[in-house]
Formats: sequence, structure tokens, C-alpha cells
Amino acid sequence: MKYFLAIFLLAFTLHSAQTKRFFYDLKYKSDSTQEDYRKKIMVLDINPNETKYYDYSFLEKDSLNKATNQTNTSWTDQIPVIRKKNSGQNINFQRVEFQIYSFPTTDKVNWKLSQETKKYAEYTIQKATTNFGGREWTAWFTKEIPLSEGPYKFTGLPGLVVLLKDSNDQFDFSLVKSINLPETYDTSNILEVRYGNSPLSITEKKFTAKKIEYFNDPFHEMREKLRDGTTKSFDNNGVRYTSSTDLIPKIKEEQEYILRHNNPIELNKAIKYSVK
Repeated sequence: MKYFLAIFLLAFTLHSAQTKRFFYDLKYKSDSTQEDYRKKIMVLDINPNETKYYDYSFLEKDSLNKATNQTNTSWTDQIPVIRKKNSGQNINFQRVEFQIYSFPTTDKVNWKLSQETKKYAEYTIQKATTNFGGREWTAWFTKEIPLSEGPYKFTGLPGLVVLLKDSNDQFDFSLVKSINLPETYDTSNILEVRYGNSPLSITEKKFTAKKIEYFNDPFHEMREKLRDGTTKSFDNNGVRYTSSTDLIPKIKEEQEYILRHNNPIELNKAIKYSVK
């Protein structure tokens, strides 16, 4: 992983690759009060007809599964998205407990261009600002990579987004590497479908309702199975639960965790949970 953290941008060839893959170092705070950043490598695949943004761990897990002939899965607290070329129409992938959901959103990013420029690696990058998702953002893009794309939903600039940060320093993206792939990379088994498990397609409003439903009653299904004897025990993080009442402290712990880590990249979509 350290390999990706060095600034090592490979030569960009516009016409030779079917997938142009860009790696971004993401530093973020899922809890806005925390001092230290969490870190991830995020992937931006720009294909002839669509763009895909997802966690690098998906590729790591897929590579391991292929080597060991397994179908283990992982997930991320960062929202993967897919969109058609030159479109603000995004398909979002999110999870509640064990179920993954997908839902469409229309996301327009209105940029204000600045004439300010600077150097980053071998590129000249230009400044742009926007208000999006309840945050103020500063982006630096380069016309030397003539792709109107960027991480997450940040599209629409006259060049690729290289650096991106919100004004509260809670999300910070840096481009660290790029590669060209000879064929369009197939993510259908790690993103659109996860080893045969298709996400449930719903609306964003219904997904929010699912999140609230889970917060109000975490581990509901497992508690019912323990209560009626369908399941004799339930293991979670090395702890074994054998009765529904054993889960009561775990329920409170889960709710407290959700409240602390309620700092999404689109802050205006942070759910206002009702604490009883």
C-alpha cells in the first residue's frame, strides 16, 4: 500500500486504454470531532461509456478471491458510485447491516473557476471552488488530462480533478497514481453484483428510512432468532451471544457508534436520528 502513497503518476495516453484508472489517497473523518484521519485508497475507473468510483479494497479482495478460489466480500464506509459518461446521474451503493442497496441520485456540481495555478508532480493544476453536499470545496484540476471527471461525484471541470478538499478539512483527496488498462475493466462481480449477491434497488428516501429503522432497532433479526431458538448463538467481534437479552448492551453500543460516525461526505444528507 505504501507504493500508492508516493507521488508516482504514470504517463497518460488518451486513446490507448479502455479503462483509465486513477488512484486517490483519501484522508477523512467519519467522526467530525476526531483528531486523527482515517485513510483509504479510492479508485476512479474512467471507461468509454461510464465512470466508476470505489474502494481499492474491492480490488484487493477480488484478487485474493481469484487466487484462492473463494468468494469472500468486504465493504467500505465510503459510498461507491457509477455514472454514465458526462452525466450527473449517479447510482449509489450503500449497506445497512448485511444488505447492500443501490439507488439513483441526480447530482449537479456548479463550479467557480479561478485563474490561480500551481504545479503538482509534472502537472500544472488550476483552482476551482464549489458548494456541494452541504460543504464548501476547493478543487485543483489539470487540463493536461482532458477528462471532465474526479473522485466521488465531482465532475464537470475542464480537466481531471487532482486535489480536492472541503473547507473544514474533513475530506481530503490527492491523486497519487494512474494506469491505463488495455481492456474495459469488469467490476460486475465486485461492485454491481457482489459474488452473486445483487444489491436491492430502492429510492434514496427508502434507503434513509432503512437506516433509521436499523438505528432504532439494531440486530433485530438476530435478536428474534435467539429469542425463538432459530439460532443458538451469535458471534460478533469475538464475543458470543446466546440470548436476546445479551444483545442489549451491544444495541446501545451500536447506536452510539452510528451517532459518532454520522459525518458523510454529503453533510446535508447526514441523518438526524431520534435518540430515545
